[in-house]
Amino acid sequence: MNLFEMVLALMAVVFFTSVAANYNRKILDQNDYLINATQYVQATQLCHTVLDEVDAKLFAKMIAFFSVKTTYANVNRTIDLAFPGDVYNLNIRTVDCDSLGIPLTTPQANNIWVRITVTATTAGLKVPVTLQRVYTKTHLNL
Repeated sequence: MNLFEMVLALMAVVFFTSVAANYNRKILDQNDYLINATQYVQATQLCHTVLDEVDAKLFAKMIAFFSVKTTYANVNRTIDLAFPGDVYNLNIRTVDCDSLGIPLTTPQANNIWVRITVTATTAGLKVPVTLQRVYTKTHLNL
């Protein structure tokens, strides 16, 4: 083996090593994207659970409409999911709003619209998940 063949063999080793390192880095990036997507879906589902809980309690007349603000105002919940090992922090906030969900600057007595905002965070989640829903007082949820 002469010097030229040795240099070519060395360049081939460097080339294939850099290709393998680049491939492995992309695989690790895809793993991070997959974990973040999984956590985002789980956080969205947990936020929906809280909003559906409010729906169910209002529909079953377990709580009155005007007690929604006091029941769910400034509530923090911690949910530990044992299987994936994630701990989610849910932050629940309520505010008086208009029919479009825009918060009122001054609360009005007997306002018939309330906006509930649920924000979920966890350690690996890059962007917190925030869901909100506007509730309207009707004859069904006195």
